[in-house]
Amino acid sequence: MIPAVYWALAAFFYLVLHIFFREVKSRGAYKIPKRGPVLFVVGPHANQFIDPMVLVTHAGRSVSFLMAKKSFDKFWIGLFGRALGAIPVVRPQDIVKKGVGKLTLDPALAESKIVSGIDTLFTQHLHTRDVLGFSGNSVEVIEVISDTQVSVKAISENASKALLEAGDAGVAFKITPHVNQNDMFSAVVQRLDEGECVGIFPEGGSHDRTELLPLKAGGAIMALDAMAKNEYLNVQIVPAGLNYFNAHKWRSRAVIEFGDPIQISRAHVEAYKKGGEAKREAISQVLDEIYKGMKTVTVTAPDYDSLMLIQAARRLYRPIHMKLTIDETMYLTRRFAEIFTKFGDDPQVKATIEHVAAYNRLLKSYGIQDHQVMRTSFGKREAIGKFALRVAEAFFLFAFAAPGALLHAPIALLAKKISEKKAAEALRESSVKIEGRDVIATWKVLVSLVVAPLLYVMYSIIFFIYLFFTSGFTIRQCFLSTLVFAVVTVVFGVAAMRASEIGVDVIKSLRPLYLSVFADTDDLRRVRAELAAEINKTMTDVGPRFYNSQEEFEKSRIIRPEDYKLGELLTEEMNKKKSKSRGSTALTTEWEEVEKSEADSP
Repeated sequence: MIPAVYWALAAFFYLVLHIFFREVKSRGAYKIPKRGPVLFVVGPHANQFIDPMVLVTHAGRSVSFLMAKKSFDKFWIGLFGRALGAIPVVRPQDIVKKGVGKLTLDPALAESKIVSGIDTLFTQHLHTRDVLGFSGNSVEVIEVISDTQVSVKAISENASKALLEAGDAGVAFKITPHVNQNDMFSAVVQRLDEGECVGIFPEGGSHDRTELLPLKAGGAIMALDAMAKNEYLNVQIVPAGLNYFNAHKWRSRAVIEFGDPIQISRAHVEAYKKGGEAKREAISQVLDEIYKGMKTVTVTAPDYDSLMLIQAARRLYRPIHMKLTIDETMYLTRRFAEIFTKFGDDPQVKATIEHVAAYNRLLKSYGIQDHQVMRTSFGKREAIGKFALRVAEAFFLFAFAAPGALLHAPIALLAKKISEKKAAEALRESSVKIEGRDVIATWKVLVSLVVAPLLYVMYSIIFFIYLFFTSGFTIRQCFLSTLVFAVVTVVFGVAAMRASEIGVDVIKSLRPLYLSVFADTDDLRRVRAELAAEINKTMTDVGPRFYNSQEEFEKSRIIRPEDYKLGELLTEEMNKKKSKSRGSTALTTEWEEVEKSEADSP
């Protein structure tokens, strides 16, 4: 790794991230040790190659990542990987191959854990510790007996059933070769021994689930092994949580949060050195500490619907006049997730969750989002005026953005098409992905990085040829004019993107204004106010139990009781505006600014 190249790439990644995202925030970076070996454990791994870019640009230290050899061998990705000092790792799932013949199970040999083959070539294709996969089951090979028989470690009830039901026809199978990772572990240990930083994704491959996948033991082994080989080495493990809001979409938001460094005790290192059961216990305990650290910096939920409920409850919990920072938003979302998980069976919490779910369904029937509800409190005259102004504003913004959108349409169309194709491919090859969204942002960025320069070059060539044959300019004048044109095209493209972004926000604000004029939304605002009060009461009642004391709960509160009182008064005042044609315009304007920020929050 050449430091100058690394930091030049980090600066380039910073620019790329701030074009793709509206905002990328860092939290807790001061916790990262300024010197000495650090092992960053990063998750959830929800955005393939974007994830390492976020860490590289916010860690403040050079970080070498583990990178799948499958990706490392691709020319451009490998080029960036080598420049960043990435360490290639062969993943078993990347080298799976189709087995020759079929598998079957002789009932007489089932207890002996011997799997038979039909037209198989086990002696040529299998080795000890390879895994045979079939019908959603797998067995590990411990001995190759012949071309048609292997001894396996264990046969589960489901695996046995699948083989027996297939009978003499047998079942097709795949072979996952055992991979010796000694070279990869040695490379990581060497980097740590040299006082450098290494980044890993302990879940393994990227995914688009809402919860952390089970963590692999590799991170714990790397840290313990490095310290076992150098008694003076102190490897600190820093958990890093990645939280994206619509990770696969342009101009969304991201937060990376660093947790407290995890210190590995010498007792764990000594136990690791002993080997056997003591080694396994040391690895397990360090892995458990890593998992606890990851939980403090991530927001997880058992499924998408649960995550939507958590975020809805957090939004309702915030008084309408308060503007929360993204750090405060993340903190509250995490607390709600933990409380809903821990006290999910508590009658009060359970009832609140059900009421929030019903409120979400009510919003869907109105066709608006929670942050738009209070905007339906405008009087009809005021709503009509705002509606007309915003239609005019949207028309102006889209008229300005249209030429830029047209010029850049090939980028957007290609990025969309290719990213969706890659998502479908990733979904087919994975057993953990839901929709394959974890690769979409990566491919949108990669396609844009390739297509955008080519498109600008093509436009510049066309412009140069046009000037040369129609303007009477000299070649020098044509060249300088084309250079200016190229710069203006890029700047105009960025401005058009920003204008269309604002235009979309304006369009989204029209629905509540329409409802203010043509629908009776009094009941909707009343339900929201009552539900907000219920959530406040539930959190006030359950909070002390979560923190194990009233005092600790009060210390942790971002939103104080007096804030709720003021919020209730302001809500009541704004609700009265529907029945009056005039109201506190200053209050409405201030509240809209707060709600605009809330609309962009998770």
